[in-house]
Amino acid sequence: MNNYEVIFDTAVRDYLSELSHKGQSSRTVKAYGSAIGYFRKHKSENSGWESAPSLTDVRSWRDSLLDKGTSAGTVCYYLGVLRVFFEFASDIELGEDRYFESNPVLKKIFPKTKKSEEQKPYDKILTPEDIMKLWANERVHRTDFLWARNYAIVTLLLDAKIRNAELLDLRLCDIHFASGEGDDIYNYLIVNNGKGNKYREVDLTDISVTALKLYLKSGYRPAELSDDDYLFGTTAEHKFGGKNSGAEEWHRGTGSWLSALVERHVRQVTGKSGFRSHSMRHNGAIIELNNGVSAEALQAELGHSSVATTQLYSGKLQSKRNRRSMKEVMEVRDEWAEKNKRILEGA
Repeated sequence: MNNYEVIFDTAVRDYLSELSHKGQSSRTVKAYGSAIGYFRKHKSENSGWESAPSLTDVRSWRDSLLDKGTSAGTVCYYLGVLRVFFEFASDIELGEDRYFESNPVLKKIFPKTKKSEEQKPYDKILTPEDIMKLWANERVHRTDFLWARNYAIVTLLLDAKIRNAELLDLRLCDIHFASGEGDDIYNYLIVNNGKGNKYREVDLTDISVTALKLYLKSGYRPAELSDDDYLFGTTAEHKFGGKNSGAEEWHRGTGSWLSALVERHVRQVTGKSGFRSHSMRHNGAIIELNNGVSAEALQAELGHSSVATTQLYSGKLQSKRNRRSMKEVMEVRDEWAEKNKRILEGA
């Protein structure tokens, strides 16, 4: 290794260590490390390390990604990660200890992206009628256990408003159904590794509780699994680095698997397309605000570090007349919770 390569690797190591110490999740740290690693590989294979990373290197990497068919949005993400890394590595406050003299990643070289609804799922708002259809446990799939799984996932995302990764990380032991004894006098789930590695408890309403119990009774989740295994795992094969992993035992689903599942379920139930998994969380938050929940209370429920983030949803508030329809949404939610209870009693 020559000197610039050693300096770069040292800076990367120290930067990722700083992220970890500041509370970033291990998944985020790994993703940032991978993005920076892609740039490192490109420079090694092209200009080499006889000189420090330059604007020319960054442009060359950008162009190679675009030439390979990488979407402009993904390229912007990679460049954004690299830019923040070099902000750390070239921070003037480090004085003589800074790794590089300047940041070679300029904002003006970021490719233009199409600001579509798909890129901003929180801009896609479900109508009250759509939401009421999603509450309804009226099977539209041919397979009962697939319906039970998908209904439970969409209900939990919409009602409990947890993040995609939080849902995928759930294990059966994280779900606590009320038993009337000790601490289990109400229903809740535990998020052990929320954004920033934060822990929080999320109350479960009856619609979420009944949807989860119906899912567990469906038989989709193998009976031989332990409480420490994933709640919503899958046995479907998935890809690592572009290669099929082959048949798998029960394992954590991927974000793309979850998002495709949700989009398909919402389309089959409502006829609307483009509503992917994270949009359920946003729509759930908007329902709460339209029903009078304060931004501060919603902040705690969503796990936002700042109420300012939660207040971004306030722009989606409806008129007073339309808010009355949201009360009907909640009434239908509670009605279907009662219907689900009767289904469970008869199961």
